Amino acid sequence: MERVEAFVSRIIEGWSARLFGAKLQPVQIAKRLIRAMEGHQTISLSKTFVPNSYVVSLSASDFAQFEQYRKSLERDLAEAVLGAARERSFTLLAYPSVEIERAEDIAPGDMRVSCALVDMSGEEVEADAKALGAVESGHTMVLDREALLKDRPRAPKAMIEQRDASPVRLGPDPLLIGRDPQNDVVLDDRRVSRKHAEIRLRLGRYTLYDLQSTNGTYVNGRRVAEKVLDDGDKISVGGLELVFRSAD
Repeated sequence: MERVEAFVSRIIEGWSARLFGAKLQPVQIAKRLIRAMEGHQTISLSKTFVPNSYVVSLSASDFAQFEQYRKSLERDLAEAVLGAARERSFTLLAYPSVEIERAEDIAPGDMRVSCALVDMSGEEVEADAKALGAVESGHTMVLDREALLKDRPRAPKAMIEQRDASPVRLGPDPLLIGRDPQNDVVLDDRRVSRKHAEIRLRLGRYTLYDLQSTNGTYVNGRRVAEKVLDDGDKISVGGLELVFRSAD
């Protein structure tokens, strides 16, 4: 465990200085992720599989202190998970991913970690020896970081349909929706906030998040803060309708 902590400290060392005085430090998140990984082992024949997809839920105040650096921190935390797995000789099905989200039911300084086994297609795999036995014969231990970066998880096939425009395909990267021209789906309407909503791949499923928009985000007529999307879901953004389509 000392070797793992030393590795985590090297990966995260710059963050403590950048966020000096913050109640919650990145190294604490990294250690909680590693504990979650160690607590969800599945032994199959000669390998020990552990989760590779993680969601860290933080209080609104803790999320705010990391928000400016969130994507960079998520990448560093994923690398810390990878290093810890290597130290423990654990097996990952694909390059690890870490997502940090805001949750209203978490107290400042605390966190909640959810995790899952997700294969290269982006689909969640049942965490039992029988299910993992099917992938073990063709699977190798995650060790080579450069090779993994070239072969990061492919996302489930899905798209967003919009009226009078071409469908937009979803992938492993977040899809931003809003009035700002830099969004992936641009809706030029004053009822739409500049950064209105976002769709992210979370634990093998696409999840819609409202980005504290002025007029709210609705799915099938109901206002939502976040919602795991199903095929055919109708998304209303400022009164403009989008449709989620999944190939599954």
